[in-house]
Amino acid sequence: MWPRFLSRLRETFSLDSDVAQGEQLMALVQTHAVRTPTLQPAELQRLRQAVDAFPPRPIADFLLSVCIDHGTDAFFYFNQAQFLAEVDEFYTNPTSRLRRDCSFVCLAHAAFALGSQWTTLAKPDGSRSNLNTDDSDPGRIFYNQARSLIPDVIDFPGLRSVQAPFVLGVYLLPASAIGSSYIYLGLALRKALAMDLHLNTDELNLSEEEKEIRRRVWWSIYSLERSSTVKLNRPRSINTSIITVSLPKPCPPLDNIQRFNNIEHQIADARLMMILDKVAEPLEWSATQSLPIQLESDLKAWKRSLPASLKLQNMLPQSPCYRATFHLYSNYYFSWIAMGKVSVVTVVKARLRHHFRRESQPPQLGEHIGVLANSCIKAAKKMLLLFEDLRRTAGILERDANYERQVAFGLDCLSKMAEGNVAAKMGVSFVEALQSIADEAVDKLSETETFSNSPRSRMPLSTSDYNSWLNWLSQQNTSSNKTTQVPSQSNPVDTLLPTPTAGPWPTAQLTTAGLTTWDGVAALQQLSVPPMETTNLDQGNQPPSYGSQNIYPDFTAPLYNDDQTFLMGLTGFDVLGFTDGQDGGF
Repeated sequence: MWPRFLSRLRETFSLDSDVAQGEQLMALVQTHAVRTPTLQPAELQRLRQAVDAFPPRPIADFLLSVCIDHGTDAFFYFNQAQFLAEVDEFYTNPTSRLRRDCSFVCLAHAAFALGSQWTTLAKPDGSRSNLNTDDSDPGRIFYNQARSLIPDVIDFPGLRSVQAPFVLGVYLLPASAIGSSYIYLGLALRKALAMDLHLNTDELNLSEEEKEIRRRVWWSIYSLERSSTVKLNRPRSINTSIITVSLPKPCPPLDNIQRFNNIEHQIADARLMMILDKVAEPLEWSATQSLPIQLESDLKAWKRSLPASLKLQNMLPQSPCYRATFHLYSNYYFSWIAMGKVSVVTVVKARLRHHFRRESQPPQLGEHIGVLANSCIKAAKKMLLLFEDLRRTAGILERDANYERQVAFGLDCLSKMAEGNVAAKMGVSFVEALQSIADEAVDKLSETETFSNSPRSRMPLSTSDYNSWLNWLSQQNTSSNKTTQVPSQSNPVDTLLPTPTAGPWPTAQLTTAGLTTWDGVAALQQLSVPPMETTNLDQGNQPPSYGSQNIYPDFTAPLYNDDQTFLMGLTGFDVLGFTDGQDGGF
């Protein structure tokens, strides 16, 4: 920052730039930037333990391959070619400086942890071995090592000190630790802000590829942090007005060496999150009619601008990019839902009040309220169809014991619910007919020699790689793994977090193929939202309006203020009970 600041200061005073002074300061900055802090004995001990905990080289290669191929999604964690080369140096050179770099060791363990979550997706065809579903998350082995280094990484300079907590935050999202993920993503965002990754840089010592890497890391962190913040109903972390760095853009010298090149997903995700950022702040646009109309236009333009390679209907479910593309679409529909949820509640409440004769006149709502409500409902239906297509595709192309259990459980519930009702029994027969057709399709697919569930040609994994991972995992201390599922209280990050607990419904009945006795009330209670305190919607401030037209009845004003928890319960993560002090599943 010094050279750029002093240069602009000289320009302000109409002075010529001092090239020599700038070069001198640049050299000073570089000297301090590469200086590694001296490790204290306790820090050195943590580092040595983490280094010794690295898995054997074949296991590391397997986990990093899975992390890149299956866990990257629409984000940019690191320059894949460079990071793999550094891992190779770590294993082949006992005197490598990387063995004394806690930020690299922490990032490597984070990548191992993230990769371990998706190893079942890398199981080769014909392999009958699988992870024991009763085991704890295998990624905890590596997460505990990475977590122990976070206090040291915070003080480290360099981009890896941003990337390490970011990858840990990604790992924790589906690991029943949403609260922990929120903390780590916030830490990564703060470190990125401290390094000015959110600003355009004219640093002469950075190549164009390095500048692009900084851009991609920033937008990946911002996009995921903003998305999770919105869905957790947490305050906005930063205002987008301070961001001056441009969006990611294709960079062939960098893209061509990435094992998993998802630059188009990165660009699309960043653009969508910029729109969601505005959608998620209704207090900023509820008083004007022009902005919501503009947001609607922006969302539609985003959808139309997607290249053919990101059209979900053009993509095979087995494609390496399918998961990332699926998440783009789900976030797109979520943006519509987030923008129109207040309108839906407004319309429903107004009509119910009139229906129950609490209001003598039919509700007079603004035209745009109806438009937003309809758009929200339409997006919700699209979201359901999206997941329905995913489940249907998975049921035909990929089946496992869990799938069979879910189908058997669902049909058993439907059958018992349909007792005594002819129309309902016909519906169950229709579902059974669909299942029969799907079973027939599976049988025919299995008879086709050319059919393959894994068309990945980039880096095929052998059965021995997967089985080696399982064998190594089974040799680890099982009792130690189970005792470390609760985050250690010695870590400053995890002491801020509640202890993860079970979900809000019993698991005993859900793990059986069917219920021996059907109890409709009990089943509904298993799937219900935890109770919330009621709020008097008839009190509050004057309603927002579009221009001079009052489009919201008085009773809807609190929906924008005190009752956001209720609204987020309809669309956010807190429907799973996060607001009750527990980390839910993702």
